[in-house]
Amino acid sequence: MMPSLEELRRDFLLAPACAPVYRLGTDDVRLGDAAIAIGVFDGLHVGHRELLRHTVEDARSRGIAAYAVTFDPDPDQVVSSHPARALMGTEDRIRALAASGVDGVLVVPFTRELAALDHARFFNEVLLPVCDVRAVHVGSDFRLGAHGASTVPIIAAWCADMGIAVAGHELVTDDGTPVSATSIRGYLDAADLPSVSRELGRRFMVSGHVHTGRGQGTSMGFPTADIRVDAGRQVPADGVYSGLALVDGVVWPAAINVGLPPMFQDKPNAASLEANLIGFSGDLYGRKIALAFDAFLRPSRTFPSVDELISTVLGNIQTVKDSFGERGVSIA
Repeated sequence: MMPSLEELRRDFLLAPACAPVYRLGTDDVRLGDAAIAIGVFDGLHVGHRELLRHTVEDARSRGIAAYAVTFDPDPDQVVSSHPARALMGTEDRIRALAASGVDGVLVVPFTRELAALDHARFFNEVLLPVCDVRAVHVGSDFRLGAHGASTVPIIAAWCADMGIAVAGHELVTDDGTPVSATSIRGYLDAADLPSVSRELGRRFMVSGHVHTGRGQGTSMGFPTADIRVDAGRQVPADGVYSGLALVDGVVWPAAINVGLPPMFQDKPNAASLEANLIGFSGDLYGRKIALAFDAFLRPSRTFPSVDELISTVLGNIQTVKDSFGERGVSIA
């Protein structure tokens, strides 16, 4: 059966974003005393949420506001020649932070010039003109500035002279291993969705727009939506998955294929991400769709005949029906 509305809204990041978002350098911002959490927050996983919880609790005990400080774009996209694939789109990340319980989100434009600042200049030139920082919360492995030279102890020593408390929190662990965006990417590459969901605290989700595909699925009796996601986004390993698809406020059961289907790699417009929305009828071309991955069903492979391919795919679709039914659910 379909998950609860609360679970679906969680998975598709539809919690109301009640905190304001301030884009530094664009908005004219001057705030008061604050406790801040600094990070990229890619994925906004359970470790990030624990850090934000500590920040909000500290702010409440001091009678001041709590802000999440993040960056746009992800610093890795600016400073790395081989940036890691993002677990979330930037707007999803910022919206999720605004719904995390903080009083506001400060979005810092990230440039190579900013990357070269040490901690003192970062605070003096970027943060302190915006708010009176009274406490800083980061992970124990947090580093700042060129080559990550400013570690938590270095930042804490400088902040102590400024009357600013610094807490470097121990990382949340999963079976003894720190939860991180890197570990989640590794689980996605291994199609280990239970571990992904455990560390994210929700199903993994990607979104994109439907575009014209090869049309092969329709002729075989299971039409698929071919989805184009932003370059640089992480997706699970190639294979077939059960999941859920959100279109215009309605969630549908979905059988999802990741990767170029081996039997159709030479076909024009072959899609690397496609989904069969069970129970849906209508035209999806050009529309935005979000996919939440639930379980890995099978690896991609070449079939000896089209008939065996059709039989296998119909079996995958039946598995999804058995899990989530055959109808959409409105969560608007």
